[in-house]
Amino acid sequence: MLPRTVTHRVTGETITFVETASETGGEHLTLLVELPSNGDGPPLHSHKRFVEEFTVQNGTLAVTVDRQKLELGAGDKALVLLGLNHTFTNDSPEPVAFNVRISPPLQFEESVRIHYGLMDDNLTDKNGTPKNPLHLALILHLQDTIVAGVPKGLQSAILRSLVWLGRKTCAYKGLDKYTGAPLQF
Repeated sequence: MLPRTVTHRVTGETITFVETASETGGEHLTLLVELPSNGDGPPLHSHKRFVEEFTVQNGTLAVTVDRQKLELGAGDKALVLLGLNHTFTNDSPEPVAFNVRISPPLQFEESVRIHYGLMDDNLTDKNGTPKNPLHLALILHLQDTIVAGVPKGLQSAILRSLVWLGRKTCAYKGLDKYTGAPLQF
């Protein structure tokens, strides 16, 4: 049985899988994210195939959506539509807890489990980035993530090529130990 909660060893962020894709019939994934004080989230990025809804449980969360920074408190929500660049941070001295609903869920859960599992096995650098670029490409592919600042078409082509190379070279063999099932991608 896979744990419901995983921890980012570098940032201290925890993610609890509140509702998994299998539990919602593939409709959505709901995460509870707990971010320590003055904690950073991911770099500015976008998704082409799913929307995210952030709902703050307690504390204050800064969510940047398409160059607009929103300060959200308990009960506040922010919706991130397809293709919009976004990120989140905790700029306060107190921890923040918030839910993220991802619709449809795609393979976001698998991407988190692989990433955090690689960290647990010391297969990432001091910043938590996978040492193997083919692993990084797979994680970004599974979570449909395009990092801002690199042309989207170029980045998509590079990611597709790296994932293809990873498949051909069996670079992803053994990653299913983090997901509990063979990867389908």
